[in-house]
Amino acid sequence: MEDKQNTFWFQVDGEKKLATKNLIPGNQVYNEKLLTVKEVEYRIWNPFRSKLAAAIMNDLKDFPFNQKSDVLYLGVSTGTTISHISDIVGQNGTIFGIEHASRVARDFLDRVASYRKNIVPIIQDARKPEEFFSVYKKVDIVYVDIAQPDQTDIAIENCKLYLKSGGYMF
Repeated sequence: MEDKQNTFWFQVDGEKKLATKNLIPGNQVYNEKLLTVKEVEYRIWNPFRSKLAAAIMNDLKDFPFNQKSDVLYLGVSTGTTISHISDIVGQNGTIFGIEHASRVARDFLDRVASYRKNIVPIIQDARKPEEFFSVYKKVDIVYVDIAQPDQTDIAIENCKLYLKSGGYMF
């Protein structure tokens, strides 16, 4: 086990696996494997279900997330990646999770946001950041996980409104 920026590496069945310490022990989001080591539960983070996990596994150099990060997450979908970011930022961080598609937003609310107090779910179009009335402070990181032709413009507009000076767009 190795702790690096609140992510952990384990040998599981002879393979090196990325994991996060489970903020909600016993809770699974996407049927991920749970490991208990020295009475602490970890969630294996599947790089085939999360671009951020894949980047970390490929030696991502800049990882701005920490236990006090405030994050605006655009495009949470059903909640795989945001759930692991929730583990990382812990109880002292806040994630404002934006999702527009009603079906996936329902899954996100049921499987993730309803269990995790550090996530503020916002069912809204990322193109309209001026309507995110639940975002009550500037954030350290704007995480962009949307697939739109105008995603760069969407990201920039959100950063203008919500990103702290010196913050990261990811």
